[in-house]
Amino acid sequence: MDKKEMMASKDVVLKQDAAADEEKVSEQKTVKKEAVPEITLQYREYEANMDAVTERVKAHYYAKGHAQGSIESLQIYVKPEDFTAYYVINDGVVGKVNLF
Repeated sequence: MDKKEMMASKDVVLKQDAAADEEKVSEQKTVKKEAVPEITLQYREYEANMDAVTERVKAHYYAKGHAQGSIESLQIYVKPEDFTAYYVINDGVVGKVNLF
């Protein structure tokens, strides 16, 4: 193999490596984020967005004088027949907010 052939073969190898690198980058860019569900409770003629209910629960908790960012655990129990969402925060603070 002469110098020109060696240079040409190196060029082909470099182009193949560059194409493989571009393919890896494009695969990384196409990784999709997991969809965040939007949950809406429908009961009779009423609707309640669960994200809005969660925000109401947090606002109610903070309005009681608790420190912002102090929520470590949060459980919400939705009882549409009572039009109420009951909650337990940090395994000790209990309360309720209107659902609709």
